[in-house]
Amino acid sequence: MSTYKFTYFNVEALGETSRYIFAVAGQEYEDIRIEEADWPKMKEGTPLGQLPYLDVDGERIPQSMAINRYLSRKFGLYGENDIEKARIDVVLEVLEELGYHTVKAIYEKDEGVKQTLLKELAEVQAPKYLGLLEKLLVANQGGDGYFVGSKISLADIVVFNWVHDRLPYFKIINKEPRLQALVDKIKALPRMNAWLKKRPKTR
Repeated sequence: MSTYKFTYFNVEALGETSRYIFAVAGQEYEDIRIEEADWPKMKEGTPLGQLPYLDVDGERIPQSMAINRYLSRKFGLYGENDIEKARIDVVLEVLEELGYHTVKAIYEKDEGVKQTLLKELAEVQAPKYLGLLEKLLVANQGGDGYFVGSKISLADIVVFNWVHDRLPYFKIINKEPRLQALVDKIKALPRMNAWLKKRPKTR
């Protein structure tokens, strides 16, 4: 049986989807959290000079989405066939586009421009991409289940991370009904609910 060690900062951000995957799969792992003050001295020893990375029996895998895809394939959360895998990738790419707009707003140095970008994110971009996700969800079983097939997948977990954790940071509330029902359903899963209750309180 493989041994997993997941290393990231003591925040949610790019690491929480991986932690969610471990939770949903019921897989034990070592959750290694690095304080920012300790990062400079260990940076050079990481695979790409950045976090997160996953250690699987001594083999280190960097890049958050590569980790998420690896774990999802390992734990049966990446679709049952090539079409389902492609549909999962569609969801991931929609969120990648939304992520571009959030990062652009976060790292804008001009405060006036930043506020404009945040307003656009809340009023235009987020509703647009949440609407696209609702459409993709409805395309599978009328939106009453998951994004692909009849069981939870990486697509659902990443969407949960965005709607439950990331968008509220920007005071953005999802208004898509089936998407919200999915988020509520995932939150109520016993393993997910247990993780949400016990995880460290971070930003």
